[in-house]
Amino acid sequence: MFDRVVLHGTAATLVWGYRPVAVLTSWRIAQTPDGWRLVGRLARAADAWQVSQAVKCRELVFTAWERGQWRFALTDVNVGTTELRALVGPV
Repeated sequence: MFDRVVLHGTAATLVWGYRPVAVLTSWRIAQTPDGWRLVGRLARAADAWQVSQAVKCRELVFTAWERGQWRFALTDVNVGTTELRALVGPV
């Protein structure tokens, strides 16, 4: 039915429980051979310690409000100074 589905938006937050640990000013989720991949531009430096702890606990969640709410669990997260990359899956 669909050859390629790409989700994208202008604002999103990565949360650990109720705490925001990173804010994205733009994001894109596309299917790759290794799964669904998130690439996002960070609004400011992410709290790397909280991100690593949330990933370890498997509790890091991507949330965005683009014509409804999108929520995905994050794994395999790589945080740079201005960009974040991660694999996404169901919450």
